[in-house]
Amino acid sequence: MRVKPVECLSVCKRPCTIAVSAPGRWTYIYGDLKADTAVDTIIDGLRRYAATSDGLVPWRERPEAFRKGVIARIPPLKTSGTA
Repeated sequence: MRVKPVECLSVCKRPCTIAVSAPGRWTYIYGDLKADTAVDTIIDGLRRYAATSDGLVPWRERPEAFRKGVIARIPPLKTSGTA
């Protein structure tokens, strides 16, 4: 797992925002997190995400802040040579 800071995710009205992504998995963007208290929530959500084969964590199994703060769910990118 790697945390990479970025300058902007263009979600100005819903800070603090994170993107969760991995090769071959769905990408999620979550906002409305509390920067000073969200660390445990983010770690919990990332563990659940990592435990899936495709990145799809059932809605009820996500931390509450992830359920309420989902901004986008983006399908995995297809690489050349895959259908």
